[in-house]
Amino acid sequence: MMTLDNLDTPALLVDLDAMDANLVAMQQRVSAKGVKLRPHTKAHKIPALAMKQLSLGAEGICTAKLGEAEVMAEAGIEDILITTPIANPIKYQRLVALHLAYPEGKFCQVVDHADHILGIGKYAMDAGITVELLIEVESGQQRCGVAVGEPLVTLIELIQATDGVSYRGIQAYSGHLQHVKGFNERQAQARTAVVGIFEFIDSHLRPMNLAPDVISGGGTGTYEAYDGLGFTEIQAGSYIFMDAAYRGIGNREGRAINDEFSNALKVWTTVISHPTKERAVVDAGMKCLSIDMGMPLVEDREDIRYQTGGDEHGILHLADNHAGLAIGQRLMMLPSHCDTTLNSYSTLYGIRGDRVINSWDIAGRGRSD
Repeated sequence: MMTLDNLDTPALLVDLDAMDANLVAMQQRVSAKGVKLRPHTKAHKIPALAMKQLSLGAEGICTAKLGEAEVMAEAGIEDILITTPIANPIKYQRLVALHLAYPEGKFCQVVDHADHILGIGKYAMDAGITVELLIEVESGQQRCGVAVGEPLVTLIELIQATDGVSYRGIQAYSGHLQHVKGFNERQAQARTAVVGIFEFIDSHLRPMNLAPDVISGGGTGTYEAYDGLGFTEIQAGSYIFMDAAYRGIGNREGRAINDEFSNALKVWTTVISHPTKERAVVDAGMKCLSIDMGMPLVEDREDIRYQTGGDEHGILHLADNHAGLAIGQRLMMLPSHCDTTLNSYSTLYGIRGDRVINSWDIAGRGRSD
């Protein structure tokens, strides 16, 4: 039996017991609200884990990019929402090719501009297929998304008038609110960001027979904010692994630590240098511990603070009177952002305690195309 001692470092690990508990908990909580769960697989990029989510009751999956969708479809996953708009004939033709390669699949593409609709429609019509579309609406992030109002109505009507495409619904994802600290404040901001969308659906789209069949959005930090509004599916993804950033957003009881899901994703690293009593260095730098959401944590060691030391080095600052670390000693890190950390690895090792139980190739790694 392989153990952690047999693994070279840096190595990406997932605590299988924690991950399994996270998967079950989110599915149960979303289902209890009468809403479907469509997990966002950009968090793990592994078809086998997507299959596990589907086996627990997920409606389908999300991918951020067309390249990720191609990986998931090749593995046999048939219900995929691609959540980022695409542009350029190269992408339109690839989207159509995906439909042709897997004719039993149910693929849906997010758009927010007439050019997307007309471009996809042209190639789909030439191929004799129809591509389902979700329109992304502005929901506070000021990233992609058409304004709610006449611009949204215009896009819906254009889809209905364009051969090769069909109108399935709306995406309203407030990604910028997932990490707002404080449970009550986070839920309030998330609800406020989208309530106008649902008011417009009821006051304008429904009377015009343009109401969406699907309203997709929400995430790990905000999935509880929308009771009674009308979301049909929740796109949470990071809950499978969690990370230090999500750990720090607080829970419903008002504590600073979010303990609704457990930190399952970890990085195994080795002390390679100890230049001073107060400073040690590990072999996990920015290339394997992303810092876009802040610094990672050393698991169960509040007396040690991590600082990035560049591409290949992580600097550990030891508390006063610390006994020091040994050269070659192993430490477990909690990544600050699971998505970007995972994208730096080719393999994910599943562990229970100190035993390495299995491993997966991260098939969607680097598929930002």
